[in-house]
Amino acid sequence: MSPPAIKGGALSVARPSSGSGPDPSVTVKGLMAFRAGLATLLLVSAVISEAAGHNLENLATPFAAFGFGLLATVYLLTLIYGLLFTRLPPARHVGFSYVQIGIDLWLAALIVHATGGGHSGFFFLFFVDVVAVALLAERKGALWVTAASAVLLIGVCVLGYGRVLPPLPGQLVLPWEITGQELASRLVLNLAALLAVGVLAAMLAAQHRRVGERMTRNETRAEDLATLHENTIRCLTSGLVTLNLRGITTSANDAAGEILGVSARELEGGPLGERIVNLAALLEGLGERGTVRRAERSCVRPDGSQRSLGISIAPLSDHAGQLIGRVVHFQDLTDLRRMELAVERNERLAGIGRLAAAIAHEIRNPLASISGSVEVLRTMPGADPDSQHLIDIAVREVDRLNGLITDLLEYARPRTEERRPLDLGELVGEVITAFRREPRAAEQRVEVSFRARDAAWLEGAGGQLRQVIWNLLRNATEAMPKGGAIAIELGQERRPEHPRPDDPRHDDPPEVWLSVKDTGMGIAAADREHIFEPFFSTKKGGTGLGLATVARVVGDHHGEIELESEPGCGTTFHLRLPGCDAPPAAAPLLSPRGN
Repeated sequence: MSPPAIKGGALSVARPSSGSGPDPSVTVKGLMAFRAGLATLLLVSAVISEAAGHNLENLATPFAAFGFGLLATVYLLTLIYGLLFTRLPPARHVGFSYVQIGIDLWLAALIVHATGGGHSGFFFLFFVDVVAVALLAERKGALWVTAASAVLLIGVCVLGYGRVLPPLPGQLVLPWEITGQELASRLVLNLAALLAVGVLAAMLAAQHRRVGERMTRNETRAEDLATLHENTIRCLTSGLVTLNLRGITTSANDAAGEILGVSARELEGGPLGERIVNLAALLEGLGERGTVRRAERSCVRPDGSQRSLGISIAPLSDHAGQLIGRVVHFQDLTDLRRMELAVERNERLAGIGRLAAAIAHEIRNPLASISGSVEVLRTMPGADPDSQHLIDIAVREVDRLNGLITDLLEYARPRTEERRPLDLGELVGEVITAFRREPRAAEQRVEVSFRARDAAWLEGAGGQLRQVIWNLLRNATEAMPKGGAIAIELGQERRPEHPRPDDPRHDDPPEVWLSVKDTGMGIAAADREHIFEPFFSTKKGGTGLGLATVARVVGDHHGEIELESEPGCGTTFHLRLPGCDAPPAAAPLLSPRGN
């Protein structure tokens, strides 16, 4: 049984074609061409023979006219065969060839009679038809044509010898101008030869048929294997690239192009080492048969984004075992590395949060005592101005320390606020309205714009989400000491894992996204990895808890936060949160808003 093949997205088992042996259409067309060629050869031979003997006048005799008429008949029949062949279905081509062979046998018998019966030298024409049937891979057909040829051969010679068949006008050699013994001898020899050709033709037909069937099965198996190979390579979610000994890409699957940010066709013909960092050096150090089980490299896509790749390399050999190149297999590990960093950061933050909460509790109690004592000192009479100034400093620093402890507790001990469906656009608008009234925003001439592309509903804690937006606005303001603009955009989009309308999960609420972009100083590349860690701050006097609280609240809402920033070009924070369906009463009121 042939190997399985993937066709049309389904797994099927390939079976040999119902047509056994070679394609009969090709054989039938070859026989028609051979017939016309043989007739032409006989015609040219006759003309050359008469011209060589200076007997061209013989070409004008009645018998020559008969010969030319017979050749014209062959040409006419070949033309008719060709026209009929184009209109017949392939299933009837073999039967059509038997009709032609039958007519050929009668024409061969006529030629033998016209050339002297037992004297004729054209007995080989019967052999040609027997071999023609063998080319059709028809064993029984070869035996039947052999029998028919023998009957016609005996009949035309005996009937001509007995003068039952009349001679043709101008016939040069008459069938009865031969002795009975000579006729019998020639018939026995030709029949023996015809029988031998028939047996050999039958064996040839059987062998031809078996070879054709085997070839058909092998071709089907090869096609199925090629299809299976192509579908397997195409369905891989990891990149697979073959290189020659010079490191030039000879083939690549679609996944390789998607990972590297180009099409598979663009990869072919170019060095892969130009797209994957330090790959060329890795290939050079392998030696002739070296392999790489696991290595990690990076690549920079044409859009400027950087991806982490896990690479394995193996030698590529031909059928003789000669090394002809390398097979490079790689996977995109960018998301995995990002998840590992996020888990590591969350574990670190959780430990810091527990420690901060414990320290804050321990500090708050003595801090309250200090604050109360200082207030008592402030109200005591007789304090000189210097002492009063020192008391004011102590009160201010106690208040600042108390605010820091409050932020610590806010980060380390999330609120147990009830969650409910919220219109995030309305909530953002309220926070922006309150933020514009802040003296600092007015003093620094900070302009805030808001654009809601869609009505975005989510299930969340309103107070915590307000704090997220407020902290992002405050962080953006602090990054623009000389003023600037903050652009906020809000929208929703279908989750990438089921974007098609025919997906049953397509009716799930879309994902809500929010971006906050400023025109400030930007964040250095070395600081971006730590920007959401508590107590990490690049601002003078900053506590480093604002963005840490933002990351914690977004994580509590099963969302994600990312940032894009370049020094001197501003910073953009991207938030993604699970959406929910709008309450029925609120649905008619949904409309994009802008502030």
